[in-house]
Amino acid sequence: MNNKLTKLLCVIAAIVVVASSATCINARRKKHDNRSENLVGRVDNTSSGMRSLTDVRISSKYRNTTKRYSAMTVNFNPAYRVPNCVSYVLTSSMVKVTDGPDAEMRRNYKFNRDPSVAGCPEWWEYKKSGYDRGHMAPANDMRWSRQSMSDCFLMTNICPQDHDLNGGSWNKLELKIHSWAKTHGTIIIATGPIFNGSSQRIGQNGDIVVPGGFFKVVLDPARNRAIGFIYDNHEGGGGVKRHACTVDDVERITGHDFFSALPDGVERAVESTCNFDQWN
Repeated sequence: MNNKLTKLLCVIAAIVVVASSATCINARRKKHDNRSENLVGRVDNTSSGMRSLTDVRISSKYRNTTKRYSAMTVNFNPAYRVPNCVSYVLTSSMVKVTDGPDAEMRRNYKFNRDPSVAGCPEWWEYKKSGYDRGHMAPANDMRWSRQSMSDCFLMTNICPQDHDLNGGSWNKLELKIHSWAKTHGTIIIATGPIFNGSSQRIGQNGDIVVPGGFFKVVLDPARNRAIGFIYDNHEGGGGVKRHACTVDDVERITGHDFFSALPDGVERAVESTCNFDQWN
């Protein structure tokens, strides 16, 4: 009888240990999920105040479909089958997660077509094209949640980009801007292709336009300052500062209108100034 009681107590103890372990695991998972959900909530709250600053008026020269995702707004060109512009908010809170141990791992995500957007290509249409699938909103800025990472790997966020540029000076620019959010706090970023009349196309039907170059514009709304960057679609070398320009310069080249929600006087002042050194 004592042996049976002892065995029964051992079984009960084992069940308690397993249940306790499962509770701890679930608690850790819930904490991780809540961390992402809370962060997304903060982003949404930030975006409610900043959303108008991420809105871009796309040039009437280009067809455009606007799609809002959880962490970025895509203005997609269904005729060229690439985005006209992708804009998003990047905060120091997001960067803290992306640079920390809880960041989403890029290797866990794959490129996918967004079937809800007309003209969005399949991921395989870039294969053997000679061009990278270049993120406009970079994955490194989106590692703060599963949803933001999934969204940034949709082909609506992708342009044909020279491989050496993508892994070279363009990557340096992305890392520099990432560090600005870490240092200065909330910034607004808009990125996209420059169409210069190039007739080069890729894709299954040869209808995905290869951009002649790329732009980025960055706004620091707390300090009323902005800056732009222009790159050709090949590795031109040189530092980030070499490619700096005013937002007005980018607007003249693209025909788009950025940060129009700013008061007119502030918009004119920030978009006509380029002071790279003040950002570092």
